[in-house]
Amino acid sequence: MIGHIIKREFFDHLNSLRFALTVLILAALMVTNAVVHLQSHPDKVRRYSEGVTNDQDKLQSETDLYELLKKGPGKLYKRPSALSFIADGGDAFLPGSGTKNWGSWSRSTTGFGGGRQVKVRSIWSMDYPTANPNARDLRPKATKIDWVFIITYLLSFIPLLFTFDALSGEKERGTLRLCLANPISRPALLVGKFLGTLITVLISFYFAVLLNLAVISLDSWTQLGWADWGRLGMIMLIASGYTSIFIAVGLMVSASTRDSRVSLVVLLIIWVGLVVFMPSSLGTLATKWMPPVQTAHQQKMARSSALDQINDDFNEQIANKRQVQSPPAELINQYQDQLRKLAKTSPAAAEKFAKEIEAKLRLERMQLESQEGDTAGLHIRAELVNKDVEIREQLNREHLTAQLAQVQRARMVTRFSPAAIVQYALESMTGTGLNRHLQFLEGVHLHVRQFRDFITEADRADPESLHIIGIPEGMSKKPILPQALPRFEDDITFSDTFNAAIVDMLLLVLLFGVFLSGAFLVFMRSDV
Repeated sequence: MIGHIIKREFFDHLNSLRFALTVLILAALMVTNAVVHLQSHPDKVRRYSEGVTNDQDKLQSETDLYELLKKGPGKLYKRPSALSFIADGGDAFLPGSGTKNWGSWSRSTTGFGGGRQVKVRSIWSMDYPTANPNARDLRPKATKIDWVFIITYLLSFIPLLFTFDALSGEKERGTLRLCLANPISRPALLVGKFLGTLITVLISFYFAVLLNLAVISLDSWTQLGWADWGRLGMIMLIASGYTSIFIAVGLMVSASTRDSRVSLVVLLIIWVGLVVFMPSSLGTLATKWMPPVQTAHQQKMARSSALDQINDDFNEQIANKRQVQSPPAELINQYQDQLRKLAKTSPAAAEKFAKEIEAKLRLERMQLESQEGDTAGLHIRAELVNKDVEIREQLNREHLTAQLAQVQRARMVTRFSPAAIVQYALESMTGTGLNRHLQFLEGVHLHVRQFRDFITEADRADPESLHIIGIPEGMSKKPILPQALPRFEDDITFSDTFNAAIVDMLLLVLLFGVFLSGAFLVFMRSDV
């Protein structure tokens, strides 16, 4: 009996004008999406390949260990997703690399005991770019036509057009009472109408998807692997579940009214609230209740204060070390007393004695500096350089964490809308957007740690090195093989994308269960 109802609903929808318009609109938008992707994606892949190649060439041309530490591992580019035509995820505004060059500094200091001038130079530290500088002033002039737009707006609106009169229309015509007079239960009738509408909408959507993929397959730059096809299958499942939610909403409202026009108006209000109003408005309201993140000026002042403190500590250590390693004050006072007594009796002898004392003190200072002063100075200079890196990275990490916490809280609030949920799920499965960027940053952190561990181990392997990391005089001078350098590989795996999307998919299943149960309860209690 359910199969008969499904066939009746399916053929009724198939012969309607609504179905023809649905197929036409979805096909047109999907083809447009594919054409735009063919024009933009090759440039993204080309820029990524050129950036990675140029960066690797520069890195492998350097064989000095200290210079590698000073210049760092490079920019570490983010690989464009092969499925970016599905969900852009705001990638135009997100950084395309994991690090940026903040600049450098150098300062001069005097060796212990009044020796030669030595320079202290900064080394590379990881700085997090917060936005793509090329897109900072970019404003969308038109709606981005990707699968997210098509699914969130059309696959929520179209099911309402197919279901607003599914039950209320039959109540108006009196056919629902006649239908239930036959040996058919209300749950079976509701399930048949639900599945018939779902099959109708998904057939038109899948047909448009096939057109989209057929056009995109013409592009040699878009190569889909097995993992990409697996993620594409999960995306189709997410879209089907999202469609099911709004079919259930349409049946629930249609079952609660006797006038199809009232049902249509109510469903339009619900659609505007859930799909249009809530995703944007809830996010805006959420930011009003959040504590403000440090401004650029506040961040700069905090960094300057912390760096001034380590500079003061460095100056104090230098002064204390010079005082300890200078000749004792008692010895200098003794020489001065002898010089004054000798000057009263024989000025010529006093002048000769003064020159001898000066040469002796200079020799003692040079001996102190050569014996232990150089090594102690290297340690103090290395401490300054490494603390500078530690402070800069810590403050940048804290600022980035505060920004991401605000974004995550806003996303949690907007998840009251199924449109926002499906958008985040599609971005995660596609390999774009915020979750993808967070996974990329984790890979960047791991690679930077491996890069620094490599430098430390290479320095320890040289017995002639002083093993003082951060200072050229304290590190190994042996050349490094370019092939030995750790390489950064940015991969988009199925497990990473699925794990990022699992929460949103579970929320969609929960919403589907709630609205479908609501449709059953309303239909079971409604009059026919």
